[in-house]
Amino acid sequence: MRPGRFYYVPYVFLLLLLILVFNTLKTDSGEERWSSRKLAKGEPSGERTDLNYESGPGVSESPMISGQAEEEGEGENISAKEVDEEGPSSIKISVTLPTALNNNNYQKYNQRLEVYKERKKRISNTCRKYGLGRFQQTKETTETHQPWLDQRSQLFREMEATAQTPTQNSFMWQKNWHLLYCWIHKVASSSWSQIFFNLVGKQVPSSRLHEAAQYFHPNAAELSSAMSNSLVFTFVRHPFERLVSAYRDKFELAKKHAYVYSRYANKILKKTNQSKSRLTPRRRPTFREFAEYLVSGWAPDYNDHWIPYWLHCHFCDLEYDVVGTMETVKDDFEFINNVSGLSSTNLTIPWTNRRNGSSDTALQYFTQLDENIVTNLIEIYRPDFEMFGYEFQPYLDLFKP
Repeated sequence: MRPGRFYYVPYVFLLLLLILVFNTLKTDSGEERWSSRKLAKGEPSGERTDLNYESGPGVSESPMISGQAEEEGEGENISAKEVDEEGPSSIKISVTLPTALNNNNYQKYNQRLEVYKERKKRISNTCRKYGLGRFQQTKETTETHQPWLDQRSQLFREMEATAQTPTQNSFMWQKNWHLLYCWIHKVASSSWSQIFFNLVGKQVPSSRLHEAAQYFHPNAAELSSAMSNSLVFTFVRHPFERLVSAYRDKFELAKKHAYVYSRYANKILKKTNQSKSRLTPRRRPTFREFAEYLVSGWAPDYNDHWIPYWLHCHFCDLEYDVVGTMETVKDDFEFINNVSGLSSTNLTIPWTNRRNGSSDTALQYFTQLDENIVTNLIEIYRPDFEMFGYEFQPYLDLFKP
C-alpha cells in the first residue's frame, strides 16, 4: 500500500526543526562566527564570502571617550574590586561589520583587507628569512644563506630564546567584545587602555592607565581560545621614533622617583661610565648614554618601552588580524571600530600621548650619536624595520660628509 499524501509531513517537519536548531547553535557560537577569521594560506581575518553583515546591539549608555592624558604614570594600584573585567553580561557585540555596506564602503573595506594582507606577508617573510618562531629554516634555505645572514639569525634566535616576555602578559583581552590587543608602549597603548577601561564602565585617571595591561591580560590557559575567537591586533611606529619617545618620556622629562627612571637611570649611567671614578649626583642619562646602554649587549630584561616589537608581541609565533601603524592610525582604527562593533558606542580615539613624536625630532636626537652606535641599533631592531617596512637610511645619512 502506498503511503498517504501526508505520510512524510512529520518527517519533513522534524528535519526542518533539526536544521533550525543546528543553525541557531552555530549563530550563538563566537567560535563559529570567527571560523572564517583565518583566510586561506594564512591571510588576515575579516574577509567573508557573504555580504550579510549583522548589526550588533549597541551600548547607548557608554560614554564617549575623549580628552588627553599622559602616556603613563606612577600611582596607587587599582583594587581588584574597581575593575569588572567581564563588563555587563548583556553586552555581546557581533564581530561582523555592524552596519550595512554600500558599494563604496565595501570597496574601502576590501582595500583595507589588502593592506593587512600585505603587512602580514612582510612579517611572515621576515620571520622565515631569519628562521624565527614557527618559521623554522629548512635545509635548502639554510644552504643558500650568506654569512652575514647566518650571524643575524643567530643573534635574533638568542634574543628570542632569552627574552623574558610571557606571551599572555603582552596582551589585553576584552572577551565580550572579542578584542585581543598586544599593547606596545609609546604606540597609542594608553589610548587603547582608556578604551578598554571605558568598555567596562570605568573612568580611570591618566596616571593609572598603564594598569590596564595587568587587569585585562588573559591567563596562559585562556590565550589559545582568545586568539581563536577575537580580533587580534596591534599598532607599531618607526622603531627609532619610539626609542626617542621612550627616552624623553622616561628619562629626560620623567620624575626621578618614577618606576622606569628609578630602575634604569643608575644602571645606564654605570654601564656607560665605567671608566669614570665619580658620577654627578642624580644626573639624568643623556640620549647618547641611553643608546650606548642599548647596544652594549642584548639584555633579556629590556624594558617594555624599548623591547623590539617582534619579541614583545611574538609576531613570529602568533597570527595577527590587523597590524596598524601610527601613519595610518585613522584608517586602522576605523576598520577595527567597524569590524568589532565598537562603532555602536560612538568611540573616538583618545589621543593620550600627543608629545614626543615626529621624525624630525628623532633625527635631531640621533645627531648626538656616532655612526657605529646607530649601526648597532639598526641591527638590534632590524626585524622590526623589515617586518613593518620602515626605513633606517635617513639615520645613516646623518653621517655622510
